[in-house]
Amino acid sequence: MAHDPAAGAQPDDDSAGLAPMPLRRIEEFINTRRRDGDDIGTPPRLADWLHARELLPDDVSVSAAERDRAEAVREGLRALIADNNAKPVSSPRPDGLNPEARTALAQVARDLPVMLDTTTRPPRLVPCTRASADAALATLLAIVADAVAAGTWTRLKACREPSCRWAFYDHSRNRRRTWCSMETCGNRAKARASHHRKATAHS
Repeated sequence: MAHDPAAGAQPDDDSAGLAPMPLRRIEEFINTRRRDGDDIGTPPRLADWLHARELLPDDVSVSAAERDRAEAVREGLRALIADNNAKPVSSPRPDGLNPEARTALAQVARDLPVMLDTTTRPPRLVPCTRASADAALATLLAIVADAVAAGTWTRLKACREPSCRWAFYDHSRNRRRTWCSMETCGNRAKARASHHRKATAHS
């Protein structure tokens, strides 16, 4: 499960820890899944989230099918950024990654309306229209493509704690940060490792 930002220690979310715009939109989108709920769990909630970020015109609603595609994109992106981090640590809790997420993302991405805008310098990927939730999802995937080209994509990571998988941006010089929060996930993993060593030593 993802972090509950309202409960106890939080992921490192100060201004220095957030991704730069527009990649921050991807970080925010992935982190709409929390322990206490889902910010895009219904079509109206997804519409509200997109409206607030000017990714969807205020007079446009969201269908149930579009909401399902948005979830597929979100979990697929979570799986992609997990590859930007070290392998997950051992945990008795279930992994927050959906093993089918990459395949689902690939299926949705094939049908999203994206085109190359050659009127800008440099040319960039843009949605073919702004009048749908699918166009908003296309915008998010275009942001990913821009981040890959800019070299910032690999700094966006999913927490190494399997039960967390919160998205964070690694601002460290050596790009070695692995936890969304050392206070919570990092210390939890260290405590498990210590317990395992002691149990092994006495077995």
